[in-house]
Amino acid sequence: MKALMFYGPHDVQYTDVETPEPEAGEVLIKVKAVSICGSDLSGYKGESSMRVPPLIMGHEFSGEIVKSGDGVKDLKIGERVIVETNLFCGECADCRAGFSNVCDNRKIIGTTMKAGSYNGAMADYVVAPAEKIMSLPDNVSFNAAALTEPLAISLRATKHAGDVSGKTVAVYGAGPIGLLVIQCVKFFGAGRIIAIDIVEDRLEMAKKCGATDVINSNDDVIGITRKMTDGVGVDVVFDAAGVPATVNGGAEIVRNGGKVVWIGLAAPKIEFDYKHAVCKEITFHCSYMYTTEMREGLEIIKTGKMNVEQIITGIYHMSEGARIFEELASRKSKDIKVILYND
Repeated sequence: MKALMFYGPHDVQYTDVETPEPEAGEVLIKVKAVSICGSDLSGYKGESSMRVPPLIMGHEFSGEIVKSGDGVKDLKIGERVIVETNLFCGECADCRAGFSNVCDNRKIIGTTMKAGSYNGAMADYVVAPAEKIMSLPDNVSFNAAALTEPLAISLRATKHAGDVSGKTVAVYGAGPIGLLVIQCVKFFGAGRIIAIDIVEDRLEMAKKCGATDVINSNDDVIGITRKMTDGVGVDVVFDAAGVPATVNGGAEIVRNGGKVVWIGLAAPKIEFDYKHAVCKEITFHCSYMYTTEMREGLEIIKTGKMNVEQIITGIYHMSEGARIFEELASRKSKDIKVILYND
């Protein structure tokens, strides 16, 4: 089969590799759509320990079952599916406590974890455990389905914020996760949604996703949000960037006693005005990956009340993947969310 093989920093090649065979309890999936995640780009640039070459990346995908291993009974050949790509152990203390998203024994399709690497979906075919398969409703496209995984991340973050109905919410970072957070808080009834980003094209997309207001990061974000809220500050801040300016900015624009949800992972270490945050009695909540939210997200997409597909700005054949990776990494591309497809 053909695959986009990651060989090292800035080295992804569309090449021939052996087609995997499903073992007992597994299925072989013909990939129909796979999205490039920001974490894939970090790996491509050599900035992530979770992408160790040689590796086929790709953990946000959809496809059709073409072959089943022994013991697989409830899934049919030709069935349209997505996969819960977090392959947690289910037995450790974290899993038993409901935190399968941070299981130390897990593998994640398309990544390298402590438990090892698992080739992903930037290929003609990918193997996955049958127990992780979710069937697609007929009204959900392959492209929309591929975004169920990032939606799950945004949905979990939104749940951490609690009831947002009628509240003023700010979202730092109008990349894919931030845009899906905007859609989530709109779905759950936020009264005012403020998107903050440095890229105007992304702010325009934020409006399409439900933002009532947008602010360029180069402007006086603190002053503008204070004016919007009669000097009080916003009720909830989601940080989908994770850089010093947004982490500290979130603590500034949130109201006394407000909530800040951290999602972005751009900077591993940040100097933070801790005393200021303590004196405002801010509640901080970290949000990582998902647990039950992929199934919940798919149900929301099925209702048609959330249009995740609108954040897709580029659709390219898998053979163009190497070029697309480099253009995204070098910021020559204006694409926000890219889908790769096979014939």
